[in-house]
This record gives sequence, C-alpha cells and structure tokens, in this order.
Amino acid sequence: MEDNIKVLIVDDHPLFRQEVRLYLETQDNIQLVGEAGTGQEAIEILAHKDTDVILLDLQMPEMDGLETLQIIKEKWNQIKVLILTSFGSWEKVYSALQGGAAGYLMKDAPPPELLAAIKTVAAGGVCFGTEVARELLARVDQYKPGPEGIEPLTPREKEVLTLMVRGLGNREISEELVVSDKTVKTHVANILGKLGVKSRTQAALMALREGLVGGD
Repeated sequence: MEDNIKVLIVDDHPLFRQEVRLYLETQDNIQLVGEAGTGQEAIEILAHKDTDVILLDLQMPEMDGLETLQIIKEKWNQIKVLILTSFGSWEKVYSALQGGAAGYLMKDAPPPELLAAIKTVAAGGVCFGTEVARELLARVDQYKPGPEGIEPLTPREKEVLTLMVRGLGNREISEELVVSDKTVKTHVANILGKLGVKSRTQAALMALREGLVGGD
C-alpha cells in the first residue's frame, strides 16, 4: 500500500479551508496534518509536523504567500509547495514558481484536478494546472530572456525534459523511458546544470520560455 501524502492547508479563508479539508478527508492515501490561516501559523505547524505537500494561498495577512514560500524552502526544502489561489497576477505566479513552488492551481479548479496536482507534486513532478499552463504559455515571452550560451541537451535529456514539463516525476519518467530511477536522476541533474537552474519547476519554465521542448 502506498504511503499517505501528508498535506497542510494554508489559507486565510476558513470556509475555503473547510471545503478543501472535507474533500481531501474522503480521499485514500491523503493525510491532513493541519490547517493554518497565516504564514506564521504554517511555520509553527511545520516545526513539529512532518509534511509532504503544502497548499499555499498567495494573499494572506501579515505574511503573504511569497514570503511564506521563501521561508519554507529555506527551512524545509524537501516539502513540495502547491500554490492554490484565486489571485491572478501572473508576475506573482512566475515569482512563486521561480521561488521553488512545485506548481500553481486556481482555487476554482475541479476537486479531481486538485487531487491529481497533490499526487503529482508529491511524486516529484510539477503541475501548472490547465488554466495556469495556458496563461504561462501565452505570456512566457514577456519575461526576460534566459542565459545565453545554454549548453546543448542530448536527445535523451530533451526527452526527459519534455516529460518534466508534462509534470512527470522520476519514477514515472523511468517507466515511460524504460530506464532506471538512477539514470533518470542523473539526466535530471545534468539538465538542471546545463540550464543553470535549481529546480525542476524552473527547468520546465525555461524549457517553455526558450522553446527547448514543445508545450503540449
């Protein structure tokens, strides 16, 4: 049996937290470790609760989502952060993804899409959500160009990067390409090094921005 995915909900709207909690409590392999109404409350919970995935709102009082994200990634980099918000500033979306968030989903996304996103990021993949992916692809050229002289990727690295853009984690990539997990990890490390980025999400964004892979 698969291990439970430990989830923390961080949002300043009690009713929204309740809706998400009631849905996730009915799902197999999901374990809620708590709820927080502010970034500071989230930090306090994380200090003594093992957590795999955080559902994080961007608009919160006292400490906004971006600041909370920065602290979380500094203290608990292994935790996956899924931005879940109705806030439509695409500059903030991009900043959150560049800041280490594993994905971004709108609050009005269908519950099955939320569940799928949680499982995707927990497995090491990235998830932009249907609407967010569409907007990022439409606006990606607005952002500053990537570094010049990117070291060319091998054909196999391009295959791996394409699957990373699709949101697949290492295990799923290894199954897709029929190679070992260790081989996939080596390819991913080489890709991050060649692109000069620190995370899979940043690699996916650069791939879309620079046209390194298709956006399908």
